[in-house]
Amino acid sequence: MNGMNDILREKMRSLGTENYKKFLVNMMIGDWSKIFDDSIAAQVQPVTIEHGVLFVSVENSAFKDQLKFYAEEIIDALNEYFAEENIRVKEIQIAKPFQIAEMPPKKNPPAQKKTAVTLEEITLTDEELASCREQSQKISDEKLRETVLQTLISRVRSQKFRLANGWHKCGRCDALCEPEEDFCTTCKIKERELMVAELFRIFYDEPWLKPWEAQKILLDRMPHMRRECELDVVESARTSLIQKIAGKIRFGDEESADVLKLVALEKRLPPEKITPAIIRRTLVDMQFNLSDGTLFRRYNAIKSRK
Repeated sequence: MNGMNDILREKMRSLGTENYKKFLVNMMIGDWSKIFDDSIAAQVQPVTIEHGVLFVSVENSAFKDQLKFYAEEIIDALNEYFAEENIRVKEIQIAKPFQIAEMPPKKNPPAQKKTAVTLEEITLTDEELASCREQSQKISDEKLRETVLQTLISRVRSQKFRLANGWHKCGRCDALCEPEEDFCTTCKIKERELMVAELFRIFYDEPWLKPWEAQKILLDRMPHMRRECELDVVESARTSLIQKIAGKIRFGDEESADVLKLVALEKRLPPEKITPAIIRRTLVDMQFNLSDGTLFRRYNAIKSRK
């Protein structure tokens, strides 16, 4: 295995099979962030391997539901990692509390606390005040002019307050967005629409892709959407594309390009593996009602029962 000291490996091997396996598992835990990128390594932590089962710790409860989408990728990568050793991973399970308790605590560097700037601390320069007064002079009514002036001053102070607390320019427009965001709310919606359209293209070109495979392609094309492109979003886009294609199918149609694409998406099969029997069975399984034009009935409900 790459990076493993040969002398140390032979020494551990001489201590017996069980000790050697524990040594290999500990090496894998240490190399975890090298085996996987942040999309997995930051969310999933290995605990141990027992009888072919990889037990992992997932602190983010929302990610536990998505772990199944990554399972095949993790298993394949670890079996490649252990290719020269007598260790094979067959499945993944969430570790039990007592297993996690046995792990040494992670040593994280203390986070530096950033002192927030309060709005009361924000003052305007003479130039900024002069600019606000110049803009307000366009108003002829004295009372309204004063109201506009105060509004302009408040707006500039608010903008300086946000900048002082880490807000930054949106990646698409001149609006300010929060420190942890790449786009303002309006542009985030637009970027998400572009992301879904790109996922449509990815699945349309390669309908047999698994969610994590499509996710990786999308992030290669749109790396700034890493926080938005969760696996459930990828699956939702795939489901929407299935519904969209299903709407084009007509009664008795079992040979058109749309049908082949639909079956490929539903079964995640390349075209050369799709047979007439698979097409017919897939259409029945999806409960199409072709006679009245309602081509896609209760798809999400059907999928949730499987």
